[in-house]
Amino acid sequence: MPEQMIAQIEPVEVVRDAEGWWFHPQYLAEPEFEDVEYIPREQFEQYIAARGIEVTFTRMEGDNDEEFERYCETGDADCSRWTPTPPPGDGWFMLSIHDTEDDGPVCVWGRKVQGGAA
Repeated sequence: MPEQMIAQIEPVEVVRDAEGWWFHPQYLAEPEFEDVEYIPREQFEQYIAARGIEVTFTRMEGDNDEEFERYCETGDADCSRWTPTPPPGDGWFMLSIHDTEDDGPVCVWGRKVQGGAA
């Protein structure tokens, strides 16, 4: 049986919903991640390495503390006023803007690893 080809994640236009959330249509789109609330670090690292990307995170806290304070104080799940700061360097594209239990809103950035698979 031939080995299944792993879909590479490519940059796409980011269109956030009314509350500012967004998820790349190719990021964690496999059926095994449907309705999963937590992915163990090792499994996540295998996932991104297999797709030849590296990732980094921008947390609202520290990136826009005024907006983070408003977000926490109001209890409103709206992060639409936050524009995440991209990481330094070239080639980064957005993978998601989502809420986390421990860190609040985060933006996940990805870029292709130089020379192919990680």
